[in-house]
Amino acid sequence: MIKRVRRILLASAIGLALCAGALWVLIRALDEGAPRYQGQPLAYWVERVNSLDLAASNQACVILHTTVIPQLVETMFHDTSDSRFRLALIDQLNTLPGVQIYSPVAAGRRVAAVQALGQIGPQAKGALPDLIKVLKGNDRAPRPAAALALGQIHSEPETIIPLLVALLDDPQHDVPENAVAGLGQMGSLSKPVVPRLLPLLKAPDKDMRHAVTIALMQIDPEAAAKAGVR
Repeated sequence: MIKRVRRILLASAIGLALCAGALWVLIRALDEGAPRYQGQPLAYWVERVNSLDLAASNQACVILHTTVIPQLVETMFHDTSDSRFRLALIDQLNTLPGVQIYSPVAAGRRVAAVQALGQIGPQAKGALPDLIKVLKGNDRAPRPAAALALGQIHSEPETIIPLLVALLDDPQHDVPENAVAGLGQMGSLSKPVVPRLLPLLKAPDKDMRHAVTIALMQIDPEAAAKAGVR
């Protein structure tokens, strides 16, 4: 009798261990986490591209231009669908104690791709036409992030600055504010548009006022001080 009970308990323990192992594997498979390129997060390659080690910098440039940026552009335009079953399964698993699966929906992934291009900075100059296409397209989700990314890439000011100025009147929420932030990222190159920004310090939207305050200090600290910006 005792041996039979022990066998039952052992079988139950093995069964529970197998279930726990299968659940762990499933959670790991569903949890996307931060994207990796050649096994490393984006921040790793962005840091290495500015390395004093010429070999490391050159390697990072190659990875960015041949792997990272093309993948981000692909995501930005073509990652448009979600599996309902997968999302429902994640929702159910996230109700379990200690489980928190990170898996953004398609719109969030497209936004994150645009944001990543902005974080890359000048090395993502080749993606400027694609970001402009996003701004002129019908996909509303990534448009605000694209406005900011144009400034973060900090290239082709003769094209980008007039485009950002035009976006100050864009009807979509968050696009004008991010266009202002993009102008701020262009720094002193945006000085000619300071007169266009100054009246926005009195905008009814507090987010716009905040964005303009930061941008003016980045673009022309002297003009910002004269306008009472601190």
